[in-house]
Amino acid sequence: MPAKTTKKVTDKKVVAPVKKVEEKKVEVKEASAKKTATKKVEEKPAEEKKVEVKKTPAKKTAAKKVEEKPAEEKKVEVKKAPAKKTTAKKVEEKPAEEKKVEVKKAPAKKTAAKKAEEKPAEEKKAPTKKTATKKAPAKKAAAKKTTVKKTTTKKATTKKMTKEEQYAKLSVDTCFDLAKAMSMDVTRDSIIQQLVLNPDVKSVAQDLVNKYQLRGKFKFEEDGYDEDLVEVLVSKVYATADIKPQKAEDLQADVDHALNYKYTDVVADGEEYKSQFDTMRKVLMIAQHKDIHDSKKLDEEIGIDVEKFVEEFMDLAYSVLKTWKYEDVDYYEHFIYAVLSQLEDLHNTYRNRIMMDVADLYILHGDYGLGDADYGYILRENQIKDYIYYRYASIYEGVDKDKAKQIANQALQFVDDRFTYYPNIIAVLEG
Repeated sequence: MPAKTTKKVTDKKVVAPVKKVEEKKVEVKEASAKKTATKKVEEKPAEEKKVEVKKTPAKKTAAKKVEEKPAEEKKVEVKKAPAKKTTAKKVEEKPAEEKKVEVKKAPAKKTAAKKAEEKPAEEKKAPTKKTATKKAPAKKAAAKKTTVKKTTTKKATTKKMTKEEQYAKLSVDTCFDLAKAMSMDVTRDSIIQQLVLNPDVKSVAQDLVNKYQLRGKFKFEEDGYDEDLVEVLVSKVYATADIKPQKAEDLQADVDHALNYKYTDVVADGEEYKSQFDTMRKVLMIAQHKDIHDSKKLDEEIGIDVEKFVEEFMDLAYSVLKTWKYEDVDYYEHFIYAVLSQLEDLHNTYRNRIMMDVADLYILHGDYGLGDADYGYILRENQIKDYIYYRYASIYEGVDKDKAKQIANQALQFVDDRFTYYPNIIAVLEG
């Protein structure tokens, strides 16, 4: 058949051997084109049935090549390449002796074209420039995938952290911020004060949970915190606070100073109270850590007269706290009861006195309900009532004289002239 051409054909010709069929060689030469993509087409020998020739993408304007058939070939099928593919495909040209012609396609999703080798008898390989230029994007794509995988791994690790592990990573300041979010009114100093009274972290934490009614109020999965955070906060404060017991010899000079202190004025007495409070705190901590429950044994341990020091401290506190804040009275009550609970012999000696001291201070600060309740309890538990009634009536003299007389009159049901404080009660009644 005569060769057909479209538009222009270069000086090179496609020769189809008609006369010499027995040699079975076909050579196809590329046309040097200015177009953007060209394809190589294999020409099969006379024994092969089909020759597949693929065209360049439909969008390109390159001229198409048409092959001349030998006289012996039966069919020539021309297949078009998919319009969307941009990668040029190369077809290998094999010698006449090979039975099959294989055309390999590059994967549609990859950006780099594969090299196809020509295998004529004496021709060399011709690498294409497009293959080299399209490898770099593939590497970049792989790098991006690796980065995404790393990020995903980190997120998965964070999600797997337990609540305890997340709490452990929080700073003390963050714990306090979360405590405020749970409506807790606590500070580092207030927690330290509670730890001084009770060095058991779990016990202090439970007291705070109960005080602020946090049980089941918050859920970690929804709020990011719950009542278990309180123990974490207390333990972190305990780990950073200086609440360890001091050496015994370091306390002796401080206790000697306390026992010899003379009251001067409100300011000086207030400073002395702070100093003695700190010394008493250290004495209490030694007793707690040594598990000592008797003041005499503690005397031997630290070389001081513990009972005298406790009595001196209570006297000073009763004098100073009359002009201090209500909160100071509340804290003193808890502290002094911690001391007396640790030293059981002193608790038996001073329990009535300390209860009346605290009741007086509450009344002076306007908490009449709590003060009256304390006095009511003491009166029910004691057979000898003259001194208790006198204390109770006399504290109201400076607050409410009518109530003071009412208390004195009530005392006469239980007290007569045989009792030591009968004259004092009559003085309040007639005052």
